Amino acid sequence: MRRLLVLNALIFAVLAAAAALAYYGFSATSEQSSRDRERTLMQDLADEKVANLESLITTADESLMKRIELDKLDDEQFIKGLREASGAAIASVYVLDEHFQFVPGGHFGRKEPEGTAYRDWFTARVLPPQPQGAGLADRLARLESNVRKHLYLNVGLTNGQETTTPKPYLLSYMKRSSGGRTFYVIIEDDTTYIQFALFPQFFVASSKRLYQVVDETGMTRGGEPFVSEKDESLVERKFYETFDGWALRVAQRDTPDVAAEQRKRFINSLLIGGAVAVILIGLVALAFAVRRERRLNDLKSEFISNVSHELKTPLSIISMFGEMLALGRTKSPEQAHEYAEIIWRESVRLGRLIDNVLDFAKMERGMDVYEFSEDVDVIETVARAVELSGRRVAAAEMTMTSVLPEDMPPARLDANAFTLAVMNLIDNAVKYAVDGKKIEVSLRLDGSIIVLAVRDWGPGIDPEEQHRIFERFYRAKSIRLKPIRGSGIGLALVQHIARAHGGEVTVSSKPNEGSTFSILLPIDGKK
Repeated sequence: MRRLLVLNALIFAVLAAAAALAYYGFSATSEQSSRDRERTLMQDLADEKVANLESLITTADESLMKRIELDKLDDEQFIKGLREASGAAIASVYVLDEHFQFVPGGHFGRKEPEGTAYRDWFTARVLPPQPQGAGLADRLARLESNVRKHLYLNVGLTNGQETTTPKPYLLSYMKRSSGGRTFYVIIEDDTTYIQFALFPQFFVASSKRLYQVVDETGMTRGGEPFVSEKDESLVERKFYETFDGWALRVAQRDTPDVAAEQRKRFINSLLIGGAVAVILIGLVALAFAVRRERRLNDLKSEFISNVSHELKTPLSIISMFGEMLALGRTKSPEQAHEYAEIIWRESVRLGRLIDNVLDFAKMERGMDVYEFSEDVDVIETVARAVELSGRRVAAAEMTMTSVLPEDMPPARLDANAFTLAVMNLIDNAVKYAVDGKKIEVSLRLDGSIIVLAVRDWGPGIDPEEQHRIFERFYRAKSIRLKPIRGSGIGLALVQHIARAHGGEVTVSSKPNEGSTFSILLPIDGKK
């Protein structure tokens, strides 16, 4: 009886220790998962805020630079319109001819005498060629037409001379052509306005997070100083299109819970004393649980991160332009119409993303989502996909051509699913091959195989990654280094649709030579 009691007591002790150790493991894993999610959220938040701020600045600069017309620089009303359109974020505008000389009337913005001092400094120190091609004239000579570039400087300026008190200068420039003449537009963005007006709008501290902008020397340029810059939860994101070397830092506010810390220490003390006898078993169980939980959490975090990137961008744009319309911050009915069109376009983009995610989720669960018809007009289906994607292509300032045969036998397809697959390939080309400026959609019949090809002239895909780009949530390394949003399910969805139709999707690509994605389907729907 006594031995049985001891055995029962031992079993009870083992179970109690195992339960306590499992509780500790679960708590530790949940806490780590919470920290991972919070850090991922802060990374997404920092990416979004930096991207939105830079997009606001670069879009305004590009819009102004493309409105400059040489034959109207002596028109006071035209210059007045440019001043009003430029807003407070632009300090001055210079227009140079093909010899990098000021054209008549090609300087406006800063008031005299500050404008004269700045122009003299600009002409003497910034514009002339410099060693290793670092001068602005060197950069202009290498510039492609209608492409915005920027130059960030951190120097001092007093009566045209450098001083020991540096100040940030941000220059945006573009090469233009008009009436057979080549000219250059240089914009000096008002960094003071950006720091003290835009930064407070974009980087507002909350009850949970602090924001800080630092320059290349570590000097605080916006936000609040942090108590500790070595905080493991601190997230840092660089500026790429404006202030080179500047970075946005995001950190959590320090809100310790004394009672929770004391409770945690007490529980840990009990676990250490009670789990000694079963530590090996507990460690094995804990290691298995943590490994499994981490794998699931990594997959969830990656998917949430990718989709949240895609969702936040159109939501932020809709919110921003909607607020501007609601508050009446428009200068003309045309501008209000432009804002409304942007909101509509981003709403369509958001709807397409949500449809993609929902369709992908249903397909992954094995739901019967395809409705095949025996006599689908393939040419009409592809033409409809091209038409539906036309506005997206035009908004990206790209051109799209379609090469469709005059006649093709009807095929056994799900027309809606095939349309979605074609639109996803076009959207993929718009998103990742925007530098190529053009897309070609072609359709042909190779024996009994339908071949739908979408070709772009973008940067291409590394051969080592071509076999992985159709995996769920996978994004190429070169793309992950760029501020290009994506959920990583578009090509996986195309592959799922192709295989459901008894076909396959392939890619042919070489770096710097573009890519061609092809959907190959049997015309009778049988493998």
